[in-house]
Order: sequence, then structure tokens, then C-alpha cells
Amino acid sequence: MVEGLQLFTMGPWVIMLAYLTSAIGVFVGVTSVRKVRTSLTDRARNFWLAVACLVIGGVGVWLAQFLPMAGFAIQGSVVRYDLVTIIFSMLLALVTAFVALVIATPSDGGSAKPGPAALVLGAGVAAVPFAIMWSVRTQGEVSFDTLFVVGAVLFAFVTAAGFMWQVQRADTWPKRVIGGALAGAAVMGVHFLAAASIQVTPDATTPAPAGIEVFSILFPLFVAGLVLLVVPIVAVLLAPDRVAAKLEREVDEWNAEAFRSPSR
Repeated sequence: MVEGLQLFTMGPWVIMLAYLTSAIGVFVGVTSVRKVRTSLTDRARNFWLAVACLVIGGVGVWLAQFLPMAGFAIQGSVVRYDLVTIIFSMLLALVTAFVALVIATPSDGGSAKPGPAALVLGAGVAAVPFAIMWSVRTQGEVSFDTLFVVGAVLFAFVTAAGFMWQVQRADTWPKRVIGGALAGAAVMGVHFLAAASIQVTPDATTPAPAGIEVFSILFPLFVAGLVLLVVPIVAVLLAPDRVAAKLEREVDEWNAEAFRSPSR
């Protein structure tokens, strides 16, 4: 990270918000993936797969990595963002999350492939922050430090491997809570390694760059991310517990049978 590049101009609360966004997104996403694995119909499976993709890729990865850009600044330069590149970074997160989940949760009864799924997701987690950095428009020349880039990429694949472990093994709420907390920290680590890799040579004589300000897109997308989190939470709360429903039916049948049988 070069002198003049600032990552925390909004204070620590933005970083904490981004961390919580990632941790909650991963927690809700893994819960949704577990629903994919236990769905009895294709319709239910497709619903939970879409929800998991949106929550994991859109909230747990992309939104969590874009939120800290609220504190991103460069001394001596105006910072703007290219909307097309931002949309590309979001699509990158969603597509890689979707492909990874399809590989990890096959619908044809085949065996899950967590290794290839982790590679796909890791590529997405690594590419998203650099795509976000690519959207930055400044007054000056931008380059990247190779050492930080390599560190961010390696850390991204470790993060994806841990996430796939959750998909396969986190069958209880405590495991998913701990896993979400760790994954949130890892996603933040990838982001700041990528952000620290950026090198800018400011040039005040260069005209102010075209593009949008960070808050003009961050606020509406943050609200959309909250809505995405609410949908699966409500669906999980309203979804019937099949085991409890089965036990309740068996009790009702037993009571009905006892009522029909003559008392002795």
C-alpha cells in the first residue's frame, strides 16, 4: 500500500458492518444450501439454490467486499466508480457462487465434488475485490503490487475451501454460526489484501474522472442485500419441520387408533 491511499476514512464502523454482512450472509447462505440438500421437490430445490446463490455471492461476498469502499480514498485525487465494471464484479460473484453450489449439491443423485466447487468459488472470491478495484477511476495511474495480489488470491482459495467444508459438514446451528463468523473475517481479509495491493500515482493536473460516487450505488444495494437476507430467514421460519410433522402425524394416528379400539 502506497502513501496517500486510505482505506479507513469512514472509521471502524464500516469495517464492522461489512464483517457482519459477510458473516450473516454466509450463515444464511449455508442454511439455504442445507435446504437444497434436503428438498423433496425440484421446485423447492431450485428456490433454495437461487436463494443460496444470491445470499452467498451477492451478500456474503460481493456486498461485504464493496461496503469497505465507502472508506476508500486517495489523497490528491477524486475517486469515482465505473458502473459497468461494478455490475460485472457483482455478476462475477453470483455466477461463481451458483456454479460452485451446483457442483457441491448435484441434483441427479451424483456425489458432491467439494474440491472443484471450492476452486470455482475461490476464483470468484479472489476476482471480485480486484474487479471492484478495477472499477475505481482516479486522477492518476493505477497499478497493483504483485505480493499482495498473490496473498489475496491464496487467501481466497483457503476461504472457499472453508466454506465448502461448511456446506458439507455444518449440520447444526452452532457450527454454522462459528463458520459464518470465521468466513466473514476471511472475506474481509481477502478484500483488504486486494485493497492494499493497489498503487496510485496521483496527477492533480488530470481532469476529474467520470463515473459515480460510491454512496449513490452503495445505499440502494445495501437495502437490496438486507431484503435478500430477510427472504430466506422468513422462509426457514415458515417452512414446516418434516421430522416434527411426521412425529405429530404418528401421534395423531396412534390416538385415533386408541380411540377406535374398545377399552378393556
